[in-house]
Amino acid sequence: MTHSYSYIIIIALIAWSIYRRVRRNIGWQLLYRGNLVFRIILFTVVGLLFFAEGVVHPISLISNIAGILVGCILAYYGITLTKLEQREGRVYYLPNIWIGSIVTVIFLARFIYRFYGLFSSGVMSGQSSNMQNMGMTMGNSWTSGLMLIMFAYYIIYYVVLMKKEKRLEKAVD
Repeated sequence: MTHSYSYIIIIALIAWSIYRRVRRNIGWQLLYRGNLVFRIILFTVVGLLFFAEGVVHPISLISNIAGILVGCILAYYGITLTKLEQREGRVYYLPNIWIGSIVTVIFLARFIYRFYGLFSSGVMSGQSSNMQNMGMTMGNSWTSGLMLIMFAYYIIYYVVLMKKEKRLEKAVD
């Protein structure tokens, strides 16, 4: 019975984080420099952990590099479509809904696929106690590459967004 409560809490937290991610892609957003710096540091640390894990396997290294490149390309394209505006002394930005949605869909598709693999193998339902089977379902060589698309996208996007904010503030002054 306690497992079902755990699943409900986990699903609720995941749904809340998905809502927040989608909300950040829609409409004008107030630019908080401190939040952007925190996210850059967080995504860099977690991204480096994903990258470091895949360095020893050639396929993982290729997928990691491909993920970083795709994330950088999406970030560059996304930032060119982002609009900045200063209202009442505060800076707002309007992210491109399509680019942000692509990154979110890639993340969600990989996440759902992972959970499907865990449930179908019996790891989540408690039917399988084999640790090797659990390791097989927890990741493969493309997992970190797909995650690094998101990390690279947000790191580059937020860094360039902060630079654009500084240019906007200098132009207004």
